[in-house]
Amino acid sequence: MNAKKTISVILSALLLLPSLALLGGCGGEQEIRLRIYNWEEYIDEGGEDSYAYDPIDNPDAPSMIDDFESWYEETYEKPIRVEYSTFGTNEDLYNQLKLGNSYDLVCPSEYMIMKLAAENMLQPLSEEFFDGSKEENYYINNVSPYIQGVFETGKITADGEEHRWSDYAAGYMWGTTGLIYNPETVSDEDLKQGWSIMLDEKYRKKVTTKDNVRDSYFVGLAINYYEDLMKLKQDHTEGILSDNDYNAAITEIMNRTDEKSVAEVQQILLDMKANIFGFETDTGKSDMVKGTISLNFAWSGDAVYAMDLAEEEGVYLNFHIPEEGANLFFDGWVMPKGANAQAAEAFINFMSMPENAVRNMDYIGYSSVIAGEEILSYIEEIYSAEENDETAVPYDLSYFFGEEVIILAPEEQLDRQLYGQYPPESVMLRCAVMDYYGEADARINELWTKVKGEMLDAWAIVVICVAVVLIALFVIYVKLGSKIDFFRLKPKKGYVRIDQQPLR
Repeated sequence: MNAKKTISVILSALLLLPSLALLGGCGGEQEIRLRIYNWEEYIDEGGEDSYAYDPIDNPDAPSMIDDFESWYEETYEKPIRVEYSTFGTNEDLYNQLKLGNSYDLVCPSEYMIMKLAAENMLQPLSEEFFDGSKEENYYINNVSPYIQGVFETGKITADGEEHRWSDYAAGYMWGTTGLIYNPETVSDEDLKQGWSIMLDEKYRKKVTTKDNVRDSYFVGLAINYYEDLMKLKQDHTEGILSDNDYNAAITEIMNRTDEKSVAEVQQILLDMKANIFGFETDTGKSDMVKGTISLNFAWSGDAVYAMDLAEEEGVYLNFHIPEEGANLFFDGWVMPKGANAQAAEAFINFMSMPENAVRNMDYIGYSSVIAGEEILSYIEEIYSAEENDETAVPYDLSYFFGEEVIILAPEEQLDRQLYGQYPPESVMLRCAVMDYYGEADARINELWTKVKGEMLDAWAIVVICVAVVLIALFVIYVKLGSKIDFFRLKPKKGYVRIDQQPLR
């Protein structure tokens, strides 16, 4: 072989080395790729903020993704690489899927799970995933009985047929909606108004709501059907309605999308718009801490974060779920069609190990759907009262854990973080899951367009009018500026007016 051919062979071999390394690494097993799409800041990212961080034993606490890759390779003796990316809204997720971007596992909210299922974009979880006899099936062996009950009874439509939620989705985090409020400026008596407090002129420009149609529409329905909802509550209290019938009746009201309901809610939201400080997505927490506002519509996880943040500034905020009802929401893991089911389900199970659920819950502030001794220990570590606390009250968590679990908590926690993360069972009965609106989506979106686009604030109108006038004057000046003295409002010297001789 001559020198030129020898060099050519060597170069070809070198070019093949990366491919051979991928194929031959880890005992000859090809590396698995797992594509995950999740909410921003919705997983333990490691470092000093991680619950697993320890300055001595674990100073370089890895992220949950790093730990999963190591655990998977050790458990299944195959290398895996997670391609992890994030989205900001359910609609961002939906658009990426519609554009053809492929993922093995995504984490939408409940209504988006319904939408994706209805459009035949999901594949079901395997039967093996729900086999509780297998120790490695951490999800089914540790999920809260309450959460699993909701997933077992809830219905979604997929492939033209009705299915259980649990056929397609595994829970991740859950929570409720309510009002963060400053007890120094908002009275208990005013809170008895329920969601209508957002229309109370006493709190004009001191309350904010979410800048999205579904949450705002839900609040509007609660205000519109306040009397009906309170009558249901009374019937339930008197034993006329069972727990299931009570919750079913509330859920029906809080998902009405008929033309009459939409029109009435639209007017309520317009009235609310005139009273509130503004619509927001993420600024409500800081506005509450600074005292810019006194009330903020909030998801429970954000409420807990805001209360924690406020305490650091010496401000104490509370969380309230109105008597007429509120939203029960979930974010859950689902697999788009074509997903690597084995690897995706392995990731769900890894995330469902109680110790990992604690890590994620501590990092992001929301409540995990996972129960178990580790979760209970974590709750007690944070919320149990001191031994000499004479104000301690029993707090019943039995509904969530599926067995009698009662902790002693400081009395203030009846309105604060513990209440936000784990509301009492009596409160959960009046919380309803929002459906996917389907064909009514267009009607609801039209409502939102009118609410957001109608009746600008007076100051905004003034600013716009002034801007229009200035722009018009500028255009005229550019065209005729050399001939007209705007400031004196008369012709410049040296030019002829129609009715006069030259001035010069």
